[in-house]
Amino acid sequence: MKKLLYVVFALILLIGAAAAVVINSAAGQDALFKRAASAIMSQTTAPLQGLRVVVCGSASPLGNDPDRAQACIAVITPEHFLLFDVGARSPLRMAQARLPMARINGVFLTHFHSDHIAALPDVNLASWVQGRTSELSVYGPPGVQSVVEGFNAAYQLDRGYRTAHHGPDLLPPDISPMQARTFTPGDIVWQDELLTVRSFPVEHPPIEPAVGYRVDYRGRSVVISGDTNATDRLFAEAKGADLLLHDALSRTLLDPMISTATEAGIPVMPTIMSDVIDYHADATSLPARAAEAGIKQLALYHMVPVPPNALAERMFLRGLPEGVIVTRDLHTFDLPAGSSAIHILEP
Repeated sequence: MKKLLYVVFALILLIGAAAAVVINSAAGQDALFKRAASAIMSQTTAPLQGLRVVVCGSASPLGNDPDRAQACIAVITPEHFLLFDVGARSPLRMAQARLPMARINGVFLTHFHSDHIAALPDVNLASWVQGRTSELSVYGPPGVQSVVEGFNAAYQLDRGYRTAHHGPDLLPPDISPMQARTFTPGDIVWQDELLTVRSFPVEHPPIEPAVGYRVDYRGRSVVISGDTNATDRLFAEAKGADLLLHDALSRTLLDPMISTATEAGIPVMPTIMSDVIDYHADATSLPARAAEAGIKQLALYHMVPVPPNALAERMFLRGLPEGVIVTRDLHTFDLPAGSSAIHILEP
């Protein structure tokens, strides 16, 4: 038995020594890196059989969790790729999810708070350099023209540098600026023979207008609330939907934060945190209304405040029925066409 232990110990030492030689030599490093790069480049996403929804940003500005990007929802089908809001850091999640940037149909903005629009230039650049063949359309209610024109102006020199460097055949300058597409809340914003995107007004005072969206594809549906209180109009629009991603505020977490900041004499923050209460949906108000509307799966995103750990997530869920999901970045929902199934992949 002792001999066997000595042999095993010697083998472990030899393997460790060999690994050290590989890692510490240029040839070994090159070989390992090439293998890793090949594995990354050859990765593919799971095959699509219907509507796929990926949370590319689950955070609100009230919180500081480096593992959460700001608001962004991706909707992908075999024929479509749409983004709903593009908050800061969301392009990192798009890259991690290996989303098909080159075939993007458009970005759909719910409103123009910075945490919903900050990554527009990054999305424009990423889709352009990955082979987008036309201008990036950015859909939004009145005001979207100003947002898009501002970003186009700010990044005009950047786009020119990149075309000059890589050439107009690779990066055509005529498709590099974004194109604003203004609609009236309540309009059908985008439609083809398979997929429809319908807008509806939501309640986020004093922001006006603010909208949510419903996407229907081959009998499956997802509703994205944007920032809003719980409203009759939203649940009417979401009636019978497979999945509702709804903005949510937790008084269980927020109230002690307000009182702690007040007691500590921290300026401004108690007022800021108190002000958000009346224009985000109290999480506890959502499950009963979702059930009444026949919504199959309620998932919360744009959490106010952002739960930074498992304990805070449990507190966010306090008072909510089993089955409600507090999303994290890269939560994925697959809704196969011709089925009622909802397959949920946790990050």
